[in-house]
Amino acid sequence: MASRTHVSVDAVSPSQRLPAWHDLISTHVGRTPESFRLRDASHWEPLVGQTFSGSLEYGMLGGAGFCRLVATPHRFSRAMGARQEDIPSPLMLLMQQKGCALLEQDGRSAMLEPGDWCILDAAQPFVVDHPYGCDQIILTPPRPSDPALVDLIARTRASRCDGRTGSSRLVQTMVREAYGQFDRLPASTAKTLADAITALAWHAVQERFAAPGKDTVRDTQRNKFKAFIDKHLAEPGLCVEMVAQGCGCSVRTVHRAFANDALGSASEYIWQQRVAQCASDLKNPRHASRSLTDIAMQWGFSSSSHFSRVFRSSLGVSPKAYRAGS
Repeated sequence: MASRTHVSVDAVSPSQRLPAWHDLISTHVGRTPESFRLRDASHWEPLVGQTFSGSLEYGMLGGAGFCRLVATPHRFSRAMGARQEDIPSPLMLLMQQKGCALLEQDGRSAMLEPGDWCILDAAQPFVVDHPYGCDQIILTPPRPSDPALVDLIARTRASRCDGRTGSSRLVQTMVREAYGQFDRLPASTAKTLADAITALAWHAVQERFAAPGKDTVRDTQRNKFKAFIDKHLAEPGLCVEMVAQGCGCSVRTVHRAFANDALGSASEYIWQQRVAQCASDLKNPRHASRSLTDIAMQWGFSSSSHFSRVFRSSLGVSPKAYRAGS
C-alpha cells in the first residue's frame, strides 16, 4: 500500500518558507531531479500582506503522483529555463477544493471554482493566482503516447472542466474519493484506479471540447450569465438588472440560477471577479507603473474608496499593502 506523508513549511523561518515550499513542490509534485531544480525558473510570490504558510500531503496512486496543496494566497509562475524536451515535468490534473484559482497557459485563461478541474502541462510556461488561498488536489498521470490524446491535451490545457455535471463530475468525484482512500489500497487496485481516473479524464475533456455540453437548464443559464458578467466586468453599471436585461430574462431568473453557486449570488460573483482581476493586475509587473485607482476603474469600481473597502473585505488587506506584499 502507498504511504501518505504530510509536510509543512510553517516551522521554517518566514524568510525561508518560499524557497522551502518551492523545494517541496518540485520534489514531491513535479518529482523534479535536483540538477533541474537548480535551473528551474519558477517563482512563488505571496499575494496578501501576511506571512506565507503552506502544507503538502502526498503519496502515489499506482504510478501517478497524488497530493493536496493548502496554502495562503499567492501567485505561482513558471517560465522555462531549458529546452522543453529536457524538462522532466508532469501533466497535472488539478482539482479545486475551496476558493478559486485563476490560471493562464498557452494564451488561455480559466477560473476554477470548487469542484472544477483542468489539465496543466508543467513542461510549458503557466501562471496560477490564488487570491483567496490555495486548496487543491493534484494527480500527475503519465503522459499519453496516443498522438490524438497528445493533441487534445495541447488544445485544451488550462481550460475549465465543470465538476458539477456529466463526465467531469465523475472525474471530480473519483479524484476526491481516491484521495481519501489511496493509502488504504493494494498496489494493483491503486494502479487500476489511477488508470480509470486518467482514462475518464481524457474522455471528459474530449466531451467538453468536442461536443456541446449537456448541462441542466439552470447550469446553462448560470454559465450564460457568468459569460455576460465576465465580458462586461469593466463596466461600472454592471449589476443583476443589467445581466437580466442583457440576457433577455427576469432578475428573478438570474437570482435562481445562482442559488446554489459555489461563489454565492450573482452580485457576489461580480465583486469577487472584480477583486480577483484587480489582485492579479496589482501583482503583474506589466502594471507596476499604473496607479491603484487606474486599475480599480478599469475593472468597474466607481471610486478608490469603494475599491479599498471591497478589496479589504475580500482579502483582509488594503490594495496598497497587497501590491507591496507587506
